[in-house]
Amino acid sequence: MNNFIKVAAFSLAVIGLYTFYSVWIIPPINPGEPPEDAVAEEPATVDELVALGEYVYNGKGACSLCHTAAAGRAPLLDRAAVVAQERIKDPGYHGKAADAEGYLYESLVEPSAYVVPGFGAVGSGDRVSPMPDVRSSAIGLKETEIRAVIAYLQSISGADVTVSPAVPTVKTGARE
Repeated sequence: MNNFIKVAAFSLAVIGLYTFYSVWIIPPINPGEPPEDAVAEEPATVDELVALGEYVYNGKGACSLCHTAAAGRAPLLDRAAVVAQERIKDPGYHGKAADAEGYLYESLVEPSAYVVPGFGAVGSGDRVSPMPDVRSSAIGLKETEIRAVIAYLQSISGADVTVSPAVPTVKTGARE
């Protein structure tokens, strides 16, 4: 019984020290405000769309956290628009895109359609991408922001920017 009391007292003392340390010594973490939507208004020109894409890429989209040489967790995107046509023809491609713009869009919203060899989720044999759908709540990009990121990727690749700054309209066939 004497050993039990000693062990209990020691345990309480250790718990008390950890509690004191965590409450009084470790500074509190005060998270900042959540990021504001990058799109205040629709970009009017291709240059504005590319600038918005760069802003989203480095900010809200968090692309630059993984897609850098230093991070090494995802492929570099500086030539993404150029290699898109090659990847569409790759036997490992499971998407439906017919051009580079479509491939880039699909890569953002359905990342497992093509996984660059060596960058798949662990144990998936490069069939499943660890990247989330950018429309999900984790990132939450809107269609305009996705189009802007595609324009930015085309721009840094040296390819022609094919994304239109105007919002694509969907024709329903109904009479107005």
